[in-house]
Amino acid sequence: MNAGVGFHIPRYAVSFVSTARSLKDVEIVEETPVEESLTPCGAALSEPVMPTRLRHRGHEIQIDAFPVGANASYIRALCQRDLTRQREEAIRKDLDGKRFIISVGRTDYTKGTRDMLLAFERLLERRPELLGTIQLLVTSVSSNPGMSVYRNVQREIEQIAGRINGRFATLSGQPLLLFTRALPFEELVAYYRCADVCWITPLRDGLNLVAKEYVAARLGMGGALVLSEFTGAAVELSSAVLTNPYSTRAMDAAIDEALDMPKDEQLRRMDVMWESVEKYDSAHWAKHIVSRFALPLKTIDPTRIAAE
Repeated sequence: MNAGVGFHIPRYAVSFVSTARSLKDVEIVEETPVEESLTPCGAALSEPVMPTRLRHRGHEIQIDAFPVGANASYIRALCQRDLTRQREEAIRKDLDGKRFIISVGRTDYTKGTRDMLLAFERLLERRPELLGTIQLLVTSVSSNPGMSVYRNVQREIEQIAGRINGRFATLSGQPLLLFTRALPFEELVAYYRCADVCWITPLRDGLNLVAKEYVAARLGMGGALVLSEFTGAAVELSSAVLTNPYSTRAMDAAIDEALDMPKDEQLRRMDVMWESVEKYDSAHWAKHIVSRFALPLKTIDPTRIAAE
């Protein structure tokens, strides 16, 4: 009986095949050029060619790479709701003309929140004219508070956040808001709509749907996405401001580029990313999985996934 194995992006499939061949007598039967939508060259996680069929002991294994999409139609519908627009209005009123940066993630040592906060601190040191004109909102939701490693990460994040506000707060407010609770998704979409910049720079991330969700909420609005080149989503969203989160110089340059990006360039880049997110959404992913692995239709219902 033939088997199938799926991955988010070609690089992960290539890594799997390399590991399999180092451990077992595995033959590559077929290789396929990577499609342009997954950036076959020029990015940190690019792969120009991917094995798509293997053979081991007379059995064939089908290999596929197809990243999970955001639920773009649901996000688009949320953006049209009166409640979302009311939330947007309230958020913009609270911002009082300040430029708004959002960063959404879990408390995890791979998510790069510590390094992002240090980059924000350097930004305020390097560009003091931004004080009082910029607001960063960070969500760092505890992954597993029972494990000491996550408690330590959370403690360090809170310490850095406190130091930043202690150094740069004014009578008009603090430059950083740290939320340790998860925001309801309907509310989060309103924040995306108000955010001039979305800053997502994990040290490593298999995909990262937050980046796609931000893009899905920004149709016709511009904005800038700062994205780690070590996220799986980076090969799809090559028009983002891609950066190396291990490099302070690269992180500093990326946030400067995002904040200084002209409106027409914001719109151009966002339109390119929005088309990708809209085309390769969660329903498209489900249909692809059904067809690629010849699954019975009752196994995966693309309509149900699109509605969730």
